[in-house]
Amino acid sequence: KMKIQFIYSTIYYNLLTEMSKKKFSTEQMKEMEFYKEEFEASWEKDEKKIISEIGKTSGLKFNGNKTCFLVANMKYAAISNPLTIKKQQHLTRTKTILIHELVHKLLDDNKEKIVKLIEKIYPNESFEFKLHVPVLLITRKVVEKIYGKNIFEEILQDEMKRDVLNAAWPEVNRIYPKFNNNIINFLKNEKLR
Repeated sequence: KMKIQFIYSTIYYNLLTEMSKKKFSTEQMKEMEFYKEEFEASWEKDEKKIISEIGKTSGLKFNGNKTCFLVANMKYAAISNPLTIKKQQHLTRTKTILIHELVHKLLDDNKEKIVKLIEKIYPNESFEFKLHVPVLLITRKVVEKIYGKNIFEEILQDEMKRDVLNAAWPEVNRIYPKFNNNIINFLKNEKLR
């Protein structure tokens, strides 16, 4: 089974804090080290279930273990390469953001299978849109299964405020009822348009 190693890197955190035009302090370092422990403990409770559900829902396998940096200051909620998650107020929200990023990593591990299929369905859409349709389909199913529909609805409200995601979500929600499991078969067999 794929495992995630969480890392708090002072230099990386300092860099992202400076880029966010914020001040870097030793208090923040202590705070983040505490947060890392708290988040790791919370993640550990759900990790097996989450990784297993992502695998079941997508029909794909991760290519090795992953490393995830935790930071408090960054322009985005997360980035997938290097896998970096920004501290959120609620641990559940941090976990759902990590699920989204892990699905990105999974699709990246299997990109030769996905890219051509998604290109065929959405030839005229932006790269970000194409990238996010399969990511959001899988993420929605995993989040609903593990955390319930209410948590998913909260995420949707939050993500509809974000430029990249607000374009993809309506399409994802339109085709979602047809998505059972296995993203490859879904993208191959469905006449999605």
